[in-house]
Amino acid sequence: MRIKRSVLMGIIGLLLVTNLITLVWNWSSGKIGTPEVVASVGGESVTREDWLYALEQQHGKEELRALVNQKVIDHLAKKYDISVSDKEVEQEYYLIQSVYDAYDEENLEDEETLKKQIKSELLLEELITKDVQVPEKELKKFYTKNEDQYSISKMYRLKQLKVAGRTEAEQVLEELDAGSNFEALAMERSTDEQSAHLGGDLGYVPLDGDILSSTAKSEIEPLSPGEWTAPIQQDSGYVIYYLDDILKERHFSFKDVKSQIRRQIALEQVETPLKPESFWDEVNVEWFYGKQE
Repeated sequence: MRIKRSVLMGIIGLLLVTNLITLVWNWSSGKIGTPEVVASVGGESVTREDWLYALEQQHGKEELRALVNQKVIDHLAKKYDISVSDKEVEQEYYLIQSVYDAYDEENLEDEETLKKQIKSELLLEELITKDVQVPEKELKKFYTKNEDQYSISKMYRLKQLKVAGRTEAEQVLEELDAGSNFEALAMERSTDEQSAHLGGDLGYVPLDGDILSSTAKSEIEPLSPGEWTAPIQQDSGYVIYYLDDILKERHFSFKDVKSQIRRQIALEQVETPLKPESFWDEVNVEWFYGKQE
């Protein structure tokens, strides 16, 4: 998933667009006089204009492309009367949550941003496959063959804090009982290099797999979100698990995933690249950077 980078680019893009609009408005209002200084190094100023120019040079083209592509998708969806229901978006979001991996640097944790991205991508898939007919019989055959993929086990979003000894683990429990933040403590005290900088976040973990020990499973299962386990001896240290969230077990019926299956099969039958730029000519896109490569 193109996740955290998407959030970063979105924030940078929003900042860029907002500042450009402000700058243009100031120019048009006659408010541009002495350049605004946003930083200084050794007495040498960095102006707002320097900053905006650097942002545009580094990120302007891709951010404008993203804005244009969204307009293209929205325009064509309206033209062809194509829509994606909130239920489909929520379903896709649930499936993404169920495979959430805290170590995946591409993962997006912002729910609103991810749902917008999901809706946009589903609309694009519908546009690309709008002329492909897939028989009902083939859809049902695919579902029957892959039904296990549409059954999601109960998932526990966990954080962990690992320390070397029992005494230190007890100290951590005392701090948690006193109101300390688990994430902050994990970043400060956990010896697990992979998860410490993430506040101990492990993502969503099923208890019916082999990721956790039997002792850990029995300690975690009765917890409610916001609670933590007693210290559990593991390898050469002790681990305390914190339960952040629970995804209930779900099974998606054929009706639930019929549209998803249709798109998946149909996409294998089309040669059009899965990107909005494929439709630029159809909607006569013209942009600052000239001809689309």
